[in-house]
Amino acid sequence: MDNNSGELRVYNPNKEISKEIVLEVLIRYRDVCKQADTGEIAGYVEPIGHLEKKMNQVRALTLIILSMKQMITISRPVVVFRSRQEWQKKYREEKEQLENPFEDFDCDYKQIMGWREFLTNCQQAIIIADKTSSLLDDFILEKIDKDGEKFNELTENFYDMKDDLEDVFEEIYLLMMKNKIVSSGVEEDEELTDKEKEEEMIKRVEEA
Repeated sequence: MDNNSGELRVYNPNKEISKEIVLEVLIRYRDVCKQADTGEIAGYVEPIGHLEKKMNQVRALTLIILSMKQMITISRPVVVFRSRQEWQKKYREEKEQLENPFEDFDCDYKQIMGWREFLTNCQQAIIIADKTSSLLDDFILEKIDKDGEKFNELTENFYDMKDDLEDVFEEIYLLMMKNKIVSSGVEEDEELTDKEKEEEMIKRVEEA
């Protein structure tokens, strides 16, 4: 493949299958992020009322979490393999490995599993907010305007979690690039920062 083609490339012998899997997950993430912003569902053509749009925005948080967990799932085998290689290179002797177990090794695999735990905690927060009677942990509130009409209002909890998930996506995506699971197709250009590469790849997904 031409290094300057700008195509999505992945760390996998079966490049076409792997490329399709990664691209599918990233496109799904893009679609549910749009749902979180607008309340519109990708591929749904029927008109959506205001109340339902707000509910769709909250539902999108769970969908974003699931799509990011899929990113982690497809990345884990490669990340753990490369992290183990790094660990084995640092601790070559069996005695050293026993004294410094892989589970305690500060590496990309430990990071990505930490993000997975964070996403699980976000899922639990959404479930708990839906079950409890308290309004303090809710992501959406039903209110009534001066004309007696019902309307839904998103809370700070919604916007805070949405922002946190965007930050975590960036971290996961950068780990995927670092471990050569995915690239922007322009990584040979040393002048580009990781952030610029990420933005270039997201642009390609949005145009897909």
